[in-house]
Amino acid sequence: MVGGGVLAYTLLGVAWHEATGEAAFLILDPHYTGGEDLRKIQAGSWVAWKRPGDSAAAGGPLFVADAFYNFLCPQRPTAV
Repeated sequence: MVGGGVLAYTLLGVAWHEATGEAAFLILDPHYTGGEDLRKIQAGSWVAWKRPGDSAAAGGPLFVADAFYNFLCPQRPTAV
């Protein structure tokens, strides 16, 4: 989970190109309300690959430059 004073997302994946340093994030925006229509959800960018500088699904910037964000990074247990 990624949360800040402005926005919150679920981070599903990260793609990073080692040679160029470019990054993309597979973002699930939990603010979607509506039916279980996958075409509408994907077309509305509620689940999509996003790059720095892209817009959020609800509009506005994906990340706000002067906002603080918390990252929750669960770890798998080493023993079961």
